Amino acid sequence: MDSNTGRRAAWDTYLAVNHGLLRALRNGDSAEVINPILGEVVIRIRRYALMWPADGLMLIAAASGAVRLLRQDDREALIGLSVAMSRRLYLLSAGPDRLHHPGRRNQRAAWTKRAKPVAGINERRKARHRGQQHEKGMPDD
Repeated sequence: MDSNTGRRAAWDTYLAVNHGLLRALRNGDSAEVINPILGEVVIRIRRYALMWPADGLMLIAAASGAVRLLRQDDREALIGLSVAMSRRLYLLSAGPDRLHHPGRRNQRAAWTKRAKPVAGINERRKARHRGQQHEKGMPDD
């Protein structure tokens, strides 16, 4: 299997989570409606997990947790977990050239190229310390 197959599988699973599961959860659908949608997502994740070596086991654990949250009727936590799974699947579908992807090499170099220095940080620190008081409550001169 090549990387394009893994990306396509991640995209299909992302669509199932984002447009199926999350839409049903946010619409307030009953557990009877959500259960088969979640089952489809779990089957996809288990089927394709070997294509995502860095994230496959994590997504299997998240899918199992989602089933448990649905059984406990904890919708807020289930929405949060589904959003996290959706984000990870999106990054997997985008490929290893995306920033924040676990397979990306030299992430620090990518961050330093994009980071802009904050102007005046030393002046702000000095101003903050000028207003401090002594131990006995007397202000500095």
